[in-house]
Amino acid sequence: MQRRTKIVATVGPATQTQPRLTALIEAGVDVFRINSSHGTPRSRQAAAERIRHASDAAGRMVAILQDLAGPKIRIGDVASGARLEAGARFRIATGDFAGSAERVATSYAPLAQLVQPGNRLLLDDGRLAVRVLKTDGSEIVTEVEQGGPLASRKGINAPDVDFPLSAITSADIENLERALLAGVDFIGVSFVQCADDMRRAREAAERIGRPAALVAKIERPRAVDRFDEILAESDAVMVARGDLGIEVPLERVPRVQKSMTRRARAAGVPVIVATQVLETMTHQPRPTRAEVSDAANAVDDGVDAIMLSGETAVGAHPERVVRTLDAIIRDAEASHDDEAVRAAAGFDVHCLDRMLADDTRYGDEVCAAAVMLAETSGAKAVVAVTRSGRTVRDLSAIRPRVPVHAVTGDLTLSRRLGLAWGVAPHTVAPGPGSPGVIREELLREGIVRSGDVVVFVRVNDDLSLPAGNFIELLRC
Repeated sequence: MQRRTKIVATVGPATQTQPRLTALIEAGVDVFRINSSHGTPRSRQAAAERIRHASDAAGRMVAILQDLAGPKIRIGDVASGARLEAGARFRIATGDFAGSAERVATSYAPLAQLVQPGNRLLLDDGRLAVRVLKTDGSEIVTEVEQGGPLASRKGINAPDVDFPLSAITSADIENLERALLAGVDFIGVSFVQCADDMRRAREAAERIGRPAALVAKIERPRAVDRFDEILAESDAVMVARGDLGIEVPLERVPRVQKSMTRRARAAGVPVIVATQVLETMTHQPRPTRAEVSDAANAVDDGVDAIMLSGETAVGAHPERVVRTLDAIIRDAEASHDDEAVRAAAGFDVHCLDRMLADDTRYGDEVCAAAVMLAETSGAKAVVAVTRSGRTVRDLSAIRPRVPVHAVTGDLTLSRRLGLAWGVAPHTVAPGPGSPGVIREELLREGIVRSGDVVVFVRVNDDLSLPAGNFIELLRC
């Protein structure tokens, strides 16, 4: 049975070689993630090229998602062995100098101007916590509340501070342009705070003539509060639970994840859940029971994809991790209630009837009718012919019980559609658009089998086009 929830895997030192990447594709990876916070432009381009070669070797199409680093605030270099002790004074100053357990540098000058006494600052992904006592605009004096080892170049999170900075830096613009010219399929926009951040990234892509598929990474409280406006400007969203779990109270993260998953699905925007999914398997051969439950619950919520980070980037068992996640997803999908999954996003048992009754949303109506026809006729699949991908994403959002085969002549679009739940993309030139012609091509390619009953659908909001919209039930 086709797995419907997709797997995203981060590449890194543990997965640098083409044979290892090929093995990961064979184990079940659908999308590879490259992190712009690490490596050089040349090394990232080389990684993308290895992924393409690995895809060819495995005989299966995969997409590439490259994150932009974003405006991550970091401390400078610190002497080896530095350790913060609870109750001690700790200073963070604007500048560039060798730090110690008493005083460190940061290159982000506005930090000392924005914080106020009482604000919390978290270092090293929340492992260290300090409280601001005072600031003079260039140096912050804090008291250590949670101590521990302090290493160079660690991040600073300031959950109590509303930063005015854009999520798109000049370095991000350069990395975005290089990534698109290298043929990357998705761009992950880190530390998004508002819809303008997504618009700026899209404008940068359009300036070089390479329209981008943008993934909004939700990592800050401000993004949670403005999620709906960000969603409207995004091609996909990622619930990035790492930084989000630092800046938002931990007990809120599960509710935030579920709420964003539901709203993204209702909008027809793919949603990825990321960070610490099978973290234990970075070093151990088996996940914890809690990690298995977390991944299975994400499947039950109806996420489009689950992302592995350090587990595959630096882990000791990358292929085993992917196979484990694949098994967890398959078991969850085999046992969950389809109607409950639909209801979680507002697609309850009466959803299709309501969509068909709304005469202002022609595309939704056609997709709803296609799903209803497929599920009541016993069809094996829905085959959607698409140029923009919208029809396929709308079909996917309904979570049909049968697979959705996306047919397009655009290779880049085909790879991008591979992120969507339940979608099997195929790069097949649709020709004039006749279902009969497409059926013959699908049979030749082995996408459908002789005798299968299939629903063919194409949507175009321009109702004046003679062949703009069709739904046909055909036996192959």
